[in-house]
Amino acid sequence: MLKQELIKRLTSLQHMLEVQGLDSYIIASEENIWYLTNITYKPEERPFFIVVPVKEKPILIVPKMEEMHLSKVMIDCEIISYWEYPSPEGGNWYEVLQKAIKEFKRVGIERHVKSNVLSRIYANETVQVDLVDEMRKVKSPFEVAVIRKTSQICDNAMDKIFKNAYLGATVVEPFSLSKSIQTEIIRNKSFDPITTSLLTAVWPAPISAMPHSIPNLDDRLNKGPNVAMSYMRINGYASECERTFFIGKPEKDDKERFVHMMNARNQALRILKEGVRCSDVDGEAKNYLIKNGFENYLLHRTGHGIGMKNHEGPWVAEGNDEVLRENMVISIEPGIYIQGIGGYRHSDTILITKEGYELLTKFPVELKDMTILSSNIMARIKGKIIQRALKL
Repeated sequence: MLKQELIKRLTSLQHMLEVQGLDSYIIASEENIWYLTNITYKPEERPFFIVVPVKEKPILIVPKMEEMHLSKVMIDCEIISYWEYPSPEGGNWYEVLQKAIKEFKRVGIERHVKSNVLSRIYANETVQVDLVDEMRKVKSPFEVAVIRKTSQICDNAMDKIFKNAYLGATVVEPFSLSKSIQTEIIRNKSFDPITTSLLTAVWPAPISAMPHSIPNLDDRLNKGPNVAMSYMRINGYASECERTFFIGKPEKDDKERFVHMMNARNQALRILKEGVRCSDVDGEAKNYLIKNGFENYLLHRTGHGIGMKNHEGPWVAEGNDEVLRENMVISIEPGIYIQGIGGYRHSDTILITKEGYELLTKFPVELKDMTILSSNIMARIKGKIIQRALKL
């Protein structure tokens, strides 16, 4: 099934080359090479390339030390190696790449290729265009199925966070939960360490008002608003789930802000479907929050694409008039951030359909479900052991 998926992607790319009037295309980004070949590697300082001609089979250009490892590639391609980085004259990557493309007249290359790579590529004509990035925005049934699995694990991880949250827990405790999730994935014999990254985290109030801050390991969970994050990429495909929660009954002001966050979220969800502009989705959430007095408490757009990366196109932002298409996968996550108090944000992984959307992460969202009244005794005992061991 995977081999057929890769062949289909390659064929689609070659058709796009034909439409664009290109006779070949150079791909250098790790994710895009993986998208077409399913080979896993870490480039470090040694660059990798795949050259896709419009008619012939692709050419993989790799460091010598990776040549044998990458011979297991599923698609039919030629593998050419270069010696090292750097190499003596005649053995550098750019000399090998130049030889591979010398017969091509109009060569496409990704826009986001590094400048030191671009400066070494010589052809009769080069055209910078992001064809593979564009392909990746609309997910195939195969990809949707894999993202569903990652989303289920995201939900399970969020459930673990809630079951281990208690007043006074250190943030290191939810961080440590990702280890048990990794163990479960390994036990199921479906674990690629290169294309898997797992993050379980909680931003306690008031630092939850700074969503990209890094909590200190001895910061403590409090009444809230606390923002929990389950942020996963598993075997190449990502998903995210975020929830604002309270330990004990929230104050009146917290309830009101939570309701406004949910209303903004629902405004965005209300118009989600194929054919709607990303800027309009962002406008629905943002305009609601501005009308209700939160203009000075906004920090970011309403969402972003999710796929092989946790953040990729399409960008659900007022500066992007791109139209949503069926089988795009995005997040919806409008937030309210008040310094000294905290942040209020839910995030879900969402599949766009012809007539609407489907939530792929399904963890509860309502305030009653975001209110932890249980003492979570076992979590407290385990937490004390962790705190003592780390001298927190």
